[in-house]
Amino acid sequence: MDYYEILGVSKNASEDDIKKAFRKLAHKYHPDKAGGDEKKFKEINEAYQVLSDSKKRAQYDRFGKNFQNQQGFGGQGFGGGNPFAGFDFSGGQSNGDFSNFGFSGQTGWDDFEDIFGSFFGGTTKQNRHQKGNDIQVVLDITLKEAYFGVKKDISFKTFVICQKCSGLGYDKSAGVKKCSKCGGTGQIKERHSSFFGNFVQVKECDKCFGSGQEPNKICNECGGSGRIVGMKSISVDVKSGVYSGQMIKIAGEGEASLRGKPAGDLYIKINILADKKFKLNGDNIFVEKEIKLSDVLKEKEVEVESVSGDKIKILIPHNFDLNEPMTIKGEGMKRSSGILNKIGRGDLIVNFKLKTPKKMSFKSKQLAEELIKELEKDGD
Repeated sequence: MDYYEILGVSKNASEDDIKKAFRKLAHKYHPDKAGGDEKKFKEINEAYQVLSDSKKRAQYDRFGKNFQNQQGFGGQGFGGGNPFAGFDFSGGQSNGDFSNFGFSGQTGWDDFEDIFGSFFGGTTKQNRHQKGNDIQVVLDITLKEAYFGVKKDISFKTFVICQKCSGLGYDKSAGVKKCSKCGGTGQIKERHSSFFGNFVQVKECDKCFGSGQEPNKICNECGGSGRIVGMKSISVDVKSGVYSGQMIKIAGEGEASLRGKPAGDLYIKINILADKKFKLNGDNIFVEKEIKLSDVLKEKEVEVESVSGDKIKILIPHNFDLNEPMTIKGEGMKRSSGILNKIGRGDLIVNFKLKTPKKMSFKSKQLAEELIKELEKDGD
């Protein structure tokens, strides 16, 4: 197969496009990953070792796969633009055995991502973890609060900034010195072994948290971390038209990180509580209305309350089946532009419940019998 087709790029693809395609496919087809394919993985690497090197790519474009014979390419490793130069994926150092390069999160795919990050200038696992963790909390609100919108105060337990040292982790007045572990660079080197071979990876120093400076006096309140476990309170503006299950993100209000690094984000999941009177289904609101037989016979207006508290008067039309619901347009839940990408309201669906008299006098019974006879004459 054509190397360009293997990587899924055009013949005019840039070096950056080729690198991105290789990273994506290597992640997908790695043999130790669920759904991986060792044969496909080797094809991807073979294609990349050629197309990532400008000289080899030019020869390949001219002669095709036979360019190896033209230039004596066979057995020379990756070379050039490939970051794993000198490693043979056809059998050499890996021997087809990828068992030591798992995806369990210990020394497997996480390290693989870090290695890629160091080669291609991406974000490594270490850098990603500088930020505090994101937090999710569930906020219960009533149906009316969802309809009108509401401001809520919520509290939750998490890591918060140490007030004694203002998140620094040390006594500022005591000063700092050069970090004894990294020598002031803020970085340390670690060796990793994988089927690619041995790699030296540069990571943030875990003693000075990348600052290159070691405090003379650690904060005794937080032990130098700059954070402690505590309660955090925040006010949340819930907009009108919010729906159950909706997530509201508040940037920087999650878990405090180490020594003043950026905090994580707070995600608030909305839960609309069941209402005794109204039932919500999508943007439509359902309500049950009890009516008297006399109101129906007299064609009297019936008053129905909406979730907003407004009283809506409706007239039950002739030949209306009381077993069927009546729809009142535009009196349901407000739709925010973020839900259905348009502004509007759902409907109010009224289900009628006919109320019969508990007790009837002799005269009432006589009148009822006469009414029944008349109705039967009219074909009802």
